[in-house]
Amino acid sequence: MDLGLKGKRVLVTGGTRGIGAAIVDVLAAEGAQVAFCARQPAEVEARTAFLQGKGYTVHGAAADVADPASYAQWLRSAMDALGGVDVFIPNVSGGAGAGEEGWRAAFEVDMMAAVRGVEAVVPQMQGQKSGAIVMISSIAALEAMGGAGPYGSMKAALTAYASQLGADVAPYGIRVNTVSPGPIHVEDGFWGNVQRNHPEAYHGAVARQPFGRLGTAEEVARCVAFLASPAASWVTRTNMIIDGGFTRRVQF
Repeated sequence: MDLGLKGKRVLVTGGTRGIGAAIVDVLAAEGAQVAFCARQPAEVEARTAFLQGKGYTVHGAAADVADPASYAQWLRSAMDALGGVDVFIPNVSGGAGAGEEGWRAAFEVDMMAAVRGVEAVVPQMQGQKSGAIVMISSIAALEAMGGAGPYGSMKAALTAYASQLGADVAPYGIRVNTVSPGPIHVEDGFWGNVQRNHPEAYHGAVARQPFGRLGTAEEVARCVAFLASPAASWVTRTNMIIDGGFTRRVQF
């Protein structure tokens, strides 16, 4: 099935590692024009050169989404480079840091970076009467996992915001959806670190998976690509659970 992403102009935050990198890869392979950002200039340059070497249309830039000025400048320059925007994917997370600093980081990155990005892209999407926004949440927003803390709380807030936003912008032809991954193995990410340093916990998570393994970043990225695409033209205000059956609740 042709997803209809060829030529679509896409903005992705956090495009050099993990799920964000996989999203950039999948969308670029589908023929989309992708602008992405990340904090480390060397990583951005390496990823951009690699993807351009494969013939993809990508624009990478160093920017910190927790810095409103840096982020706003990237959003403007990315839309200028692409000649507009059709899809926005705020992917970066502030994590689960300790204390008030952890809560502030999660709020600024998970919530406010999404909100600021939306406020930057929606006016153009409204003008063209089309657009798609895909938020990256987590099953930690849906179940009690790892105790009370900023990560699950902010992901829950993000999911609620996405649904409410979807109702507001639907009259302009803009769709807003969320994906909530379960445990995803990324070698230099959270679960890769757990596997190396806490193998018992890692194997416990694998044992809970009906398929006997953790998910991959590409498996999440393919779902994001579908929701971002015209193929999902009648899907909005939906939270897609991508966890290989890890959660046990019945979904209604």
